[in-house]
Amino acid sequence: MPIIESCAAAGLRVVVGSAKRYCSGFYCRGVRERVVYPDPKDQSAACAEFLLDLLERRRISVLFPVGDVMTDLVARHQDALRRFTRVLLPPYEVFVQGRSKIGTLKAAARGGCPIPMTWYPQDQPIEKIAAEAAYPVLIKPAVAAGARGITLCASADELLAKFGEVQFDHGESFVQEFVPQTGTQYKVDVILDREQRLLAGVVYSKLRYYPPTGGSSVLNRTEHRPDILESALKVLRELKWVGFCDFDFITDPRDNVVKLMEINPRFPESYRATVAAGLDMTRIMYRLAAGESPEPQLEYRDNQYLRFLFGDIMWFLTTTDNRWKARPSFLDFFRNDTIYQVVRSNDVGPVMGYLLENASILWDKEKREFRLRRRRA
Repeated sequence: MPIIESCAAAGLRVVVGSAKRYCSGFYCRGVRERVVYPDPKDQSAACAEFLLDLLERRRISVLFPVGDVMTDLVARHQDALRRFTRVLLPPYEVFVQGRSKIGTLKAAARGGCPIPMTWYPQDQPIEKIAAEAAYPVLIKPAVAAGARGITLCASADELLAKFGEVQFDHGESFVQEFVPQTGTQYKVDVILDREQRLLAGVVYSKLRYYPPTGGSSVLNRTEHRPDILESALKVLRELKWVGFCDFDFITDPRDNVVKLMEINPRFPESYRATVAAGLDMTRIMYRLAAGESPEPQLEYRDNQYLRFLFGDIMWFLTTTDNRWKARPSFLDFFRNDTIYQVVRSNDVGPVMGYLLENASILWDKEKREFRLRRRRA
């Protein structure tokens, strides 16, 4: 939605596409045309063909891919798509390195960005890793959205028993020490130009989650943490990145070092935190994709909040902490320093789209439980 709103405010005609018939973006006030395309997850070839046909027939100045699967599809077909439009993405071989947690962590280690202790079964036998690791450890798929496939192992026997199963279900995987989740977690959103020059960057902390024990953030606060931003830049420059990227970091409470967990070469659901910080990153990306040289915007507002109200309600209903002592208070709905992820004071359309989207999955048990975070895969 922040992409739609930025482009509409700039006077651009916004065309929104989705594989769903109901979604928040379709109902934004700035949308002038809606397109339903084949699901890129289940019909990748048909979706790519649909996009190419649409772009060949229509004049679309810049294409912004959104979502994990669609961004990968656009990155994979970017050379063909660029015959008809502009796309701001790194070359696909670079994108793949960024999408793979293994490629990311290895780049971070080369660039001097702190990471948890990590072992790669591609480089040494899993039996040797099991003998050397300090437990508990996590098995993590190299490519996955959210926490899908992440498996906690308390012993060498458990690691050996579960590793093959995780890798069979989720593809190439690795082993990483378990970092206690009591440290503050951070996100970083960054834009680099083709010379790896920083054009904009925002650091924001995660204050509340749903599920409360560690899920998606439902309340974020912008912070000035140049040390964390510099760590992110080390990784991107090692990868030779171009365009936008999102990072997840965690403070390891054992040594108080902020360590990289993963990068996401796509827009996160919390992307509107950059708007709370006072930056129009979408406009910067549009100009960069169009071949212009936008000036860096390196200053931003700290102590600004982004709240996902629907998720925060679920946090309130399910948390085991003292919900009444949380700060900012759950009941403080009208703070001047807070903006909302979906709710808009001047546009009820996104809320209607969100409700319709969720109503459409009520009768699908698997989708319903995944949305409620009762399932991770």
